[in-house]
Amino acid sequence: MNPNHAARVLITVSMFFPLAVMGCSRQDPAVIAGPETPVRVEAIQVKADNITRTVDLVGTLEGEREVTVSSEVSGRVLAFHADLGDHVTKGQVLVELDSRELVLAVERQRAALQQVLASLGLTAETDPMPDPAQTSVVRRAAADLADARINFERVQALLAKGVAARQVYDVAEARLKASEANHTSALEGVNNLVAQVENLRAQLAIARKKVADAVIRAPFDGAVRARMVEVGQYIKEQGPVMSITAMNPLKLRASIPEQWFPYVAIGARVALVVEAYNETFQGRVARLARAVDPQTRTFVIEAEVNNPGERLRPGLFARANLTTSRMDAVVRVPASAVISYYGVQKVYTVENSRIVEQVIKLGDRFGDFIEVVEGLKPGAWIATTGLTKIQQGSRVETVKGN
Repeated sequence: MNPNHAARVLITVSMFFPLAVMGCSRQDPAVIAGPETPVRVEAIQVKADNITRTVDLVGTLEGEREVTVSSEVSGRVLAFHADLGDHVTKGQVLVELDSRELVLAVERQRAALQQVLASLGLTAETDPMPDPAQTSVVRRAAADLADARINFERVQALLAKGVAARQVYDVAEARLKASEANHTSALEGVNNLVAQVENLRAQLAIARKKVADAVIRAPFDGAVRARMVEVGQYIKEQGPVMSITAMNPLKLRASIPEQWFPYVAIGARVALVVEAYNETFQGRVARLARAVDPQTRTFVIEAEVNNPGERLRPGLFARANLTTSRMDAVVRVPASAVISYYGVQKVYTVENSRIVEQVIKLGDRFGDFIEVVEGLKPGAWIATTGLTKIQQGSRVETVKGN
């Protein structure tokens, strides 16, 4: 660079700098002397309120009763009378199986029973069992026994007088012993027939039950949640047929942290929401576990949820709020008065018409209000409006809010 040119630039800057400084230092006297304009905000005084604690729950709605109906007999499916989503009533036919072999088994058992009943002199299946001593075979054996005893006693008397031969006495004694054995055998035979009758009656009842079980019925009122069979399919004993679920009431099964155990009781109110509806459904705790799971440190509750009109469905995911018996005095502020900035929550308190930023720690939420567990005491005033226009140290004009 030309030295003479550089000198001219330096002189020019030096002359300009004092003028610039003078220009920056010159301010409007009215601005310096004028008062700071206050911001008009609404403010409320913080108070401690007694509130009932609640617990947030999540779970899946289930039928109050849900069962998988199984077949008690083996057989081929002839027809099904209910399908997925159908409403069924208790006792309604769900599935019919081929029962021809079962019917034949009933006839076989009935014939065997009739044969034994005839041996006892009976005809009807339900006839009462006779007194064994009064059956014909036993009476005949008893009469023969009585005759043999009389004959033996007569021969015995004659032998004592020396009139009868020893051989005649031996024959009479042998006959008496044989008659006694025949009488005992007749009684045992009748008792055995009676036992056979009872056994065959039981087998006949089982055979008839199997015929009835070939028609599978709904165990209670509900809806078909799933069908597992098709016409023509062969199913084995205890094979699943349909899943039935009760639709009203439903139940919500959920786990609660162990610290709430003393404050949850049967009948406690539960309010729940599901994504399918923009409304709240009501329920109550119906069952309560008496033990805590040592793995999760939680205990289980089941809430009964009324479902008139069956608007809710088993399987829906639900968020619920359970009202406990625990009451606490807490400081609450409007949630709209809380400022959150990079994970730090604060409120604007008003002290001597000035804003003071107060960092707080939040607790539970109660509708439009939120609990403050640290950083704020009852009696403090906080701004609830104009929050975007104020900051630390701002001068404000407060209006008492609701």
